[in-house]
Amino acid sequence: MLLAIVICAPAIFQRGLAATGTNIVAAGDWGCSDNTEKTVQNVVNSNPKVLLALGDFSYDKTSTCWFGVMKPLDSITKINIGNHDDDSDILLNSYLTHFGLSKQYYSFDINNVHVLTLSTEEKFKPNSDQYQFVVNDLQNAANNPDIKWIVANMHVPFYSSPNECKAAGCEGDADYREAFHPLFDKYGVDLVLEGHVHNYQRSLPLKFNQQDSANPIVTSTLKTDYNNPGGAIFAIVGTGGESQHALSGKAPFMAFQQDSKFGILNMHFSSDKIDAKFVSNDGTILDHFSIIKAAKKKVIERISDNIVPDTKSQEVSYKDQTKTKPAIGKDQNGKPAITFKLDETSAVSTDKTQPKTEELKVQEDKPAPAVTFKDENAAVSTDKTQPKTEELKVQEDKPVMTTKLSNELNNELPKDHQSMLVSKDKIEGADSINNNKNNKNNNKHSMETLSNDPPTDDKPISLLSADKSESSEQGKSINDNPPVVDSDEQKVNTGQKGNNEFVDAVDTDTGSKVNTDENDPFSPLK
Repeated sequence: MLLAIVICAPAIFQRGLAATGTNIVAAGDWGCSDNTEKTVQNVVNSNPKVLLALGDFSYDKTSTCWFGVMKPLDSITKINIGNHDDDSDILLNSYLTHFGLSKQYYSFDINNVHVLTLSTEEKFKPNSDQYQFVVNDLQNAANNPDIKWIVANMHVPFYSSPNECKAAGCEGDADYREAFHPLFDKYGVDLVLEGHVHNYQRSLPLKFNQQDSANPIVTSTLKTDYNNPGGAIFAIVGTGGESQHALSGKAPFMAFQQDSKFGILNMHFSSDKIDAKFVSNDGTILDHFSIIKAAKKKVIERISDNIVPDTKSQEVSYKDQTKTKPAIGKDQNGKPAITFKLDETSAVSTDKTQPKTEELKVQEDKPAPAVTFKDENAAVSTDKTQPKTEELKVQEDKPVMTTKLSNELNNELPKDHQSMLVSKDKIEGADSINNNKNNKNNNKHSMETLSNDPPTDDKPISLLSADKSESSEQGKSINDNPPVVDSDEQKVNTGQKGNNEFVDAVDTDTGSKVNTDENDPFSPLK
């Protein structure tokens, strides 16, 4: 039995430590008053592993008085610098030197808890050293399997209820929250501890609101206990002993607040739970909350910042080396259609300095678009005086396309089905025949109309020649479906009525027909 006790004792002892977890306390805005001494005694009674001192220490020209008051806690204290701590280089350096710091921002691990200390007195914009440090630090902590909880702390708060503090940032600093709260969301920060405002406020779980940063997104409306809340809890603990700022209202995202008691936030971290309570210096527990988290948030780094999350679109720039591949198939209605696919080896660019005519928007959620396409060997041009066949256009609303195909595809089809130019003699002969028909039918000109129905035989869609296409409003569709054109005659659309008849105007002085259709490709020959 004695042997069993000896063997089992370490395991029981380890389970006891796991149940107790890591004890961290926090408070800021200390001063050197009687209330400060009571706060120090409150911390001593809690017997924590670490004290997070949230800025504004002596409120004096030197740090001497505060070091004296804090002597019982000196070895466990971790500081962040407040606006009253860098009034001079001498004062600032005294704090940094005393606690062995070379910079105002830093981080450390204690068991399964990662603590990140930011400085609201240093540069913090995205191009700053501090911002890059924060990004790298949070990324490492989020991907560290030994870390379960992430706690951030700084002096000036991100959010606050209305209060009587007159200093800058007491209402909640927009610049700080817009810089760092999105990062806290991304990397799964659990708790954010702040000072500056001399009272105690504790928020509901919050996520950053991109549209209105002053009104964060509440992820849970429960007041005390949170199970995988999906957002960080922000706590202002400006209750170290230096005066008090009265509250004049309550923000809708605050769960609890008080402005009458000095005290500390006492937190216990275990493998799957944070248990926190605000303990006043008289021993009263004024607030209590807990966070249960089964697993850390999985962090997925974005491959590219140029992907627009709302539209799911990506810009593709056409370079000289970009190629396309035509494919003959059927559209959604079963009609013959030709589509064009980018070569998989084509280079993709997100250079926004390129002209818009060299860009193609690829929409992921829409059906295959109809395309008016240029010769793949032609150079991309941004000159608006050039024919429209030298431009690449995407028409997303039309399932059928009108196209000028490359010479390569045209040469692949049998010569029988390739279109050719109609000679001037044939056109004049056709006009003579039409004139005779007009005389016999009381000057009514009729012409065989183009069918809107798709070809019923297995012949491929005939292709307009390059010369004809360039002389007929390049790239515009005459009919919904490309017609099959015989090589023996040319059908000309010279203006269409509602009854599908085509009519030419007549000069009343000479009696000759005048072509009034600007879209008629043969109008110069008549």
